[in-house]
Amino acid sequence: LGFMTAVTRLALVLLLSTSVPLAGSMSATSRATTRRRAVDNARRPIVIGYAHDPASGKAERAMRDGADVVIWSFLHFDLVPGGGGEGGEGGRGGRIRTDLDLSEIRRLRDRFGEVVFLAAFGGWNGPHPPNELTGKEWCDVFVEYNEGLGGIFDGIDFDQEGHDDLSSDTAKFTIKTLDIMAELAVEAKRRGLIVSMAPAESYLDAAAGDGSVDAQFSLDLGLPPRAWTATEEDRKVIEDAGFRHAGRQCYAYVLARAGVGSFDWISVQLYEAYSAFVHETARRGGDPVDAIVDRVDRLAEGSTVTNLP
Repeated sequence: LGFMTAVTRLALVLLLSTSVPLAGSMSATSRATTRRRAVDNARRPIVIGYAHDPASGKAERAMRDGADVVIWSFLHFDLVPGGGGEGGEGGRGGRIRTDLDLSEIRRLRDRFGEVVFLAAFGGWNGPHPPNELTGKEWCDVFVEYNEGLGGIFDGIDFDQEGHDDLSSDTAKFTIKTLDIMAELAVEAKRRGLIVSMAPAESYLDAAAGDGSVDAQFSLDLGLPPRAWTATEEDRKVIEDAGFRHAGRQCYAYVLARAGVGSFDWISVQLYEAYSAFVHETARRGGDPVDAIVDRVDRLAEGSTVTNLP
């Protein structure tokens, strides 16, 4: 749970990688490989948390208390018309933009050298990576940007999500966007970076019944949440809230295309608004431990997603 509020920010983390890839020649990838080895060899649960303000004291306190991974949110991929950026912005036609206090993150990086720092891309209402560059090219942009900052990040976290405005371009995915994410993950892992994804539960829902409509792939991020459509009473809850922002197995495509081995862990957002987990435990009174264990088992065993392109 890291330094997220337990009730509202519960995530299910499935560790996938126990192998250490070949380290790249650059110092940042070498450090990332060393830190991955420490995480892989941990004899206890790994504590992961998201943070935005490095000067607030919250992230620093969490690291003093034993947090293993801090994921800094958010950064975004952006195009540079006519050329690359300068001064740590990236290059090759693209750049990284963020409002994070990078100087303060560097200070924490120097103080807590054993903690894994990841750069989270996306976020709710955040942009998706422009499709003018390939995933490999966006990886080049990130590596150059990170090296310009002294290698403060050990890798990347995919957190691309939907948008409040259902008419927005990012209220749905495109196959091109998902292909970019998959190719970026493969390339980043090849270079020795740590790679994770944080899909909302509806984006990677192993608890959906095999063969059901909920197990069918969709690019749409403006769907009604599946668990809240079974009864008239449930439907009224989401209709009164005006909520229509669920996805359906979109991250399964990224995972299948990139391969499970391209990710060090998957952090499923059980705190997604009107998620199946919330419905099962808060609405129906199910045991949260049983619900989590069931999802762990299903994710580890694998589930069938239909209609994948």
